[in-house]
Amino acid sequence: MLFNNLRASTALSLEGYSDVDDFRQSERYAHAESMPLSVKEFCVLRASFRLPSCNLSLVRTFPRIINGYDFSGKLLVVVPMNDVSSTRLNGKAVGQSLIIIKGRTNCTVCEPEGRLVAILAIPSEMLARKWSEFDDGHLLLRLPSAKLSGLQNFLRSTLELAASQPETVAAADFLSTLEDNLFLAFDEAMGAGEFHDCSDPAPLPRYKTLIDRVDQLLQFNPMEAANDSLADEIGVSVRTLQTASRSIFGLPLHRYSRLRRLWSLRRQLRTGSPCLTVKASALAHGFSHLSQLTDSYYKAFGELPSFTLAHAKRYP
Repeated sequence: MLFNNLRASTALSLEGYSDVDDFRQSERYAHAESMPLSVKEFCVLRASFRLPSCNLSLVRTFPRIINGYDFSGKLLVVVPMNDVSSTRLNGKAVGQSLIIIKGRTNCTVCEPEGRLVAILAIPSEMLARKWSEFDDGHLLLRLPSAKLSGLQNFLRSTLELAASQPETVAAADFLSTLEDNLFLAFDEAMGAGEFHDCSDPAPLPRYKTLIDRVDQLLQFNPMEAANDSLADEIGVSVRTLQTASRSIFGLPLHRYSRLRRLWSLRRQLRTGSPCLTVKASALAHGFSHLSQLTDSYYKAFGELPSFTLAHAKRYP
C-alpha cells in the first residue's frame, strides 16, 4: 500500500477520517457530496502536496456515489493508482482510464469499491495550451498500460519524495522544476492516450437526465418515493426508471431511493433542532413504518436514529 510509504512532513499533509460525517463536510469545497454505500469499517486517508500553482493529492476512497462537482476555474485529473476498475461516470465504465473534470459539471460517479486515486488540481490560468482547450465538463482518457504505469510510478515517487525529503522539496528552484516535470508528465499522457466522450453509449445521457429528475423529486417531496409515483411524475415507465438506476448506479431504484432518503434523514437529525423528533423527520422523508426505518437506519449507520438526534442535541 502506497500510504505505508508516506508520513506527514512540512511538505506533505496527511489526513485520516474515521467518521463519515466529518469526511462529507470536507468535500464541500468541491460542491460535491459523497453518499456512502456502506459505512462499515469506514476509513479514508488523504495525502496532499502543495506545489507553486497546483495541488497533488492521494486519496483512499470507499464504496460511494458522488454527485455534483463545481471546480470553477480549475481542472482536475484523477489517476487510478490500483487495479480497481468498477467505477462508473454517468453510467459509463471508467475502468483504468483517467477522469478529467474541468469547471462546473453535472456528473455522477459511482464507486462500488473503495479505490486509490491520485488527483492533480490545476488553476485554469496555469493550464498548458493543450489542456486549456477543453470546455467545462468531463472526459475519460485511456492510456496504454505502459504509459499508465509510468505515470503512476512518477506520482508515487513525487509523493514519497515530499514525505521523506521535505527540506529538499522546499527549495524554490527544486519545487518549480518538480512542478514543471509534473505538468510535462500529464502533457505526455494526454498525447499518448485516447479520449472517450462520457456521453456514449447513446442511452446513458437520457438515463442520467431521468436520474437527475428522480433526485429533484426526492429532494422536494420524499414522501412520494414509491417507484410508480416517481415514474408517473416523470412520465416514463417504472421499467425505464429501473434501467436508468441500474445503469447509473448499479442499484435497483427502490434501494437508491431508500439510501438517498436515509442520508437526507441523517443530515436533518444531525442538526439537533430543539423541536425535532425522529418520528416527524422520518415521516417527512417518506418512512411511514418506524420499526422498519429503525432497522434500515441501524444497518446503514451502525446506530439508532434516536441516538443520532440525541447526540446532536447534546453536542450542538
